[in-house]
Amino acid sequence: MSDTCEIKGVAFHTFFQAITELRGAAAATLVRDALAPDLGERLRRGAISRVGYYPLSEYGELHAAAQRVLPGGESLAREIGRTATEIDTRGLLRFVLGLTSASFLMRHADKAWSSYVRGSRVAVQEVEPQRYIVDFEGLAGVSELVVIELEGAIERLVQRTGARQPEVRHQARSAGKSVRYLVSWAA
Repeated sequence: MSDTCEIKGVAFHTFFQAITELRGAAAATLVRDALAPDLGERLRRGAISRVGYYPLSEYGELHAAAQRVLPGGESLAREIGRTATEIDTRGLLRFVLGLTSASFLMRHADKAWSSYVRGSRVAVQEVEPQRYIVDFEGLAGVSELVVIELEGAIERLVQRTGARQPEVRHQARSAGKSVRYLVSWAA
């Protein structure tokens, strides 16, 4: 596994779609304007493509900018995760998730993750029915707000499979490179 973790550019674009859906276009502009000049300029001129890969640490800067200009704290980060996942799973993927189970999704989490992130992997362990430990490893550059966003994203994915009352909480984090989540839902 690499010392660098990179996320697909589509995540950057979906982040701003989520902000727009949650708080409006003016809020998305405020966040864009609050970014470091280099990152903000690259986004404005389209230098961050949907299919390219970019450092996870730069993605974390989106959350830092949002926290500087929008109220909401951790709950905003979690809601961005839910909303961005909702956006990403519209259309065919929504249909596919509706045909699978949350347990199936957990068993194939690494494949889903690797289609958006490189330099990182996911290991999943079933503790009991409807209760899993999900370890993300190799998250070099991950910020606490991205860790919180992932809670919302995982929750929405599990919900998309038809699971009821999903609950996702990160349990442990080590040296900024690995994060453990406890994922459960009602039977």
